[in-house]
Amino acid sequence: MPKHLFPLILGSALLFAAPLAAQPLDEDDALMMMDEEMISIATGGLQPLSRAPAVATVITARDIEAMGARNLDEVLESVPGLHVSYSSMRLTPIYAIRGIRTDTNPQVLILVNGVPLTQLFQGDRGSLSTLPVTDIARVEVIRGPGSAIYGADAFSGVINVITKGAKDIDGTEVRGEIASFGTRRTALLHGQQLGETELAFYLEYRQTEGDDGRVIEEDAQTLFDRALGTTASLAPGSLDTRGKRLDVRLNAKRDHWRLRLWNWRLQDMGVGPGLAQALDPGGRGDGSNYLTDATYDNPDFARDLGLRATLSYMDISGDSRQRLFPAGTRLPIGNDGNINPASPAGIVDFPYGLIGNPAIDEQHWRLDSSLFYTALQRHRLRLGMGASLGRLQASETKNFGPGVIDGSQPAVDGTLTDVTGTPNVFIGDHERRAYYLSLQDEWQLAPDWDLTAGVRYDNYSDFGSTVNPRLALVWQSLYNLTTKLLYGRAFRPPSFQELFNQNNPVAIGNRNLEPETIETVELAFDYQPTFDVHTTVNLFSYEIKDLIEFVDAGSGTAVAGNVGRQKGQGLEWELAWDISRSVDIRSNYAFQDARDTATDEAVAGVPRHQFFLRGDWRFAPQWTLDGRFNWISSRQRSAGDARSAVAGYRTVDLFLRHTAIFGKGELGFMVRNLLDQDRREPGPQAIPNDYPLEGRSYSATIKLHF
Repeated sequence: MPKHLFPLILGSALLFAAPLAAQPLDEDDALMMMDEEMISIATGGLQPLSRAPAVATVITARDIEAMGARNLDEVLESVPGLHVSYSSMRLTPIYAIRGIRTDTNPQVLILVNGVPLTQLFQGDRGSLSTLPVTDIARVEVIRGPGSAIYGADAFSGVINVITKGAKDIDGTEVRGEIASFGTRRTALLHGQQLGETELAFYLEYRQTEGDDGRVIEEDAQTLFDRALGTTASLAPGSLDTRGKRLDVRLNAKRDHWRLRLWNWRLQDMGVGPGLAQALDPGGRGDGSNYLTDATYDNPDFARDLGLRATLSYMDISGDSRQRLFPAGTRLPIGNDGNINPASPAGIVDFPYGLIGNPAIDEQHWRLDSSLFYTALQRHRLRLGMGASLGRLQASETKNFGPGVIDGSQPAVDGTLTDVTGTPNVFIGDHERRAYYLSLQDEWQLAPDWDLTAGVRYDNYSDFGSTVNPRLALVWQSLYNLTTKLLYGRAFRPPSFQELFNQNNPVAIGNRNLEPETIETVELAFDYQPTFDVHTTVNLFSYEIKDLIEFVDAGSGTAVAGNVGRQKGQGLEWELAWDISRSVDIRSNYAFQDARDTATDEAVAGVPRHQFFLRGDWRFAPQWTLDGRFNWISSRQRSAGDARSAVAGYRTVDLFLRHTAIFGKGELGFMVRNLLDQDRREPGPQAIPNDYPLEGRSYSATIKLHF
């Protein structure tokens, strides 16, 4: 371990010294406490969370209900070492784990029922991709590498969202919400047994006008106004966070078979700060995602042999209508028709604005299968194999760029040219084929010792192959103490944007890219000194190589390259304490020191310290008050950014809930950001004062179960 971790290890030893000096629980006591959460994504099979060969968190539907969370972002903010930020691409959520943060956030793998949501274009989950929580049964989070099981993008962490089945719903449930900022939400869930078939249905619709108090004082157009004497900027103005979302899911299970059908649609979505960081209140984005998966899961497929196989298909389409720069703008245009302040061919007026309407369509086919072999004493072998095919088609209309203008025009009107299918489109049509093989052995070395060893081989049609191993030694040190020593290697393949982008001087692709890689070592302790207290401490250290960044190649052109390296280390601590029958608290703290290896400067945009505290008080029969406190420390700027550090912030949320109206119904009242603090997440230099978060808001919710 690096020398910087020695003080953390010493502190952890002192933290555990006092409880360990006390009389340990005997075996009967330990057996009484074994009713703990199970996790499936650590090895591909269910096992107790404390014995899992990973540093993990499980959040159940009950937890989500108690905290009054609206979406996956709010759920994940309760996970130690995970901070939710927002990107320059329409404020898409960034899940930064252990200080690993990029604007598109492809280093975190999001699964829904074990199926990846990863898209080809940016390697992320697409724009505005946070999930509603009404249909979530549980969320499983691994902090650390997971490529030995899940392959691509399981880099800094894996998040698996498991949706509700018929038994989770057990009847019909209706929900409604009225909230600040013109927000309305309705949901319907139904689950029942029809003969030998379990059926579950889910429908949810949400719309919001967005918080118009999230004001941007200056934007990218402000800079051009100052340089060229125009007044086109719409700043000061609000971030555009309006939108509508519809989710529909069908879940059917019979014997060993399960079929899920899911469609979510985004309509009239605001473009946040604007695609070019120039406010565009009239812009909009629309999207649709279809995901179908069929799973066969039979632990007794043959003698000593279990089989699980999933076939899935995902279809993604996205469309946008937007002005990259507003009406009346005047811009320096290069001879390729793109903005080029460094060497313009001319200064061009755009009385109708600079208009670009890119669209992406993707199709993904996947087959994943696992064989579980248990004939060998003290061993559980898992053989995984699978293949995938992804295709991307792009279309674009615009009034600038190659094949449209060349910088010699004094003015350009709002007439749009369709460059789809030509060399002048922002990216061509491409496909990616991949297959993998993996092997894992869960070996019980002794009654109190488990060794998990695994390796996975992945082969990609566009950049070649990669091999990623893992090792995990788990020692049941006492009946109530588990110690884990973990090692893992993971990779993140280049996205299509990084490989194939064209006609975009801000980000040009590079077909010779290698995948990003990370190696991580962790030392973790899971300790339950009493029936009512449970605590964990984790120390980690990692090194990242071949980070992909867009680097200036001259004349203002940025080209993707494997130029970055990063190292990180830190500590994560959790505490769950049931103080009495009516009061319990959940708390965690994370320290992370993430640095650029070349400069030894702190990584931009990530908090060095995070603290979360949640208390649940059942102060009267059927009445509960849940309070949350979240502290995020200040965040550094990137190299060359002279602005002062992004200020930290503290947030207080309160949720009052009555759990027995009309039989099984519930009524809730929520106040978020109670103190109405000005909170901001890092923005690019074109947005000098960063992205403001929501101000104080109120909501009322109702749930009826029949």
